Amino acid sequence: MICNIKGRILILFSTGFFTLCTSPVQKTTNQQTDTVLTIQRNNSEEISETKNEDYETAFVIVLDTSEQFYKMYDLAKATSEKFQLEFDTIERTYFPETNIWGVSQSSSDEIYRGQYFPRRKGDEKDKLSLEYMYWYDKKSNDKKLMLVSNIFSFSMDAEKSIAAWRKNYPQAFILQCEMYLGCMH
Repeated sequence: MICNIKGRILILFSTGFFTLCTSPVQKTTNQQTDTVLTIQRNNSEEISETKNEDYETAFVIVLDTSEQFYKMYDLAKATSEKFQLEFDTIERTYFPETNIWGVSQSSSDEIYRGQYFPRRKGDEKDKLSLEYMYWYDKKSNDKKLMLVSNIFSFSMDAEKSIAAWRKNYPQAFILQCEMYLGCMH
């Protein structure tokens, strides 16, 4: 009986060891879309990294920030006119009674009516938008607005863009963040 148990353990161990040795990279996904990537070096050292596939590094071009909505709105309109760029409100409007820059009450989006909905990565074309900085930087004040000109996937693209903007907006900066790209509904 003991030999039989030892034999089974040896078979299980051998099967597990064979699987590890023949598969240098394993990728498994759980229900929350976290990916665990296990890489085996020299059949001895394992390195594991967890990455949530719903997030991606983004480089946000911020031209200016303020907690004063009308100041930021006027800056967005003036910048739009001066540089002939679209000011995309993303169906948002200002609700002075609650001090929220949110989705219009007439929007077909019932979930976010009257609530803020963030701009996320899309086209690489410059267009202006007003965003709550907290969505992109959790250390920020939840009422601080930022005038955004673009959101890039690559830092080199962001560096080129910010260099051009700094001629007119010396306070402009690049905000690197982990942007949620999953479903918002």
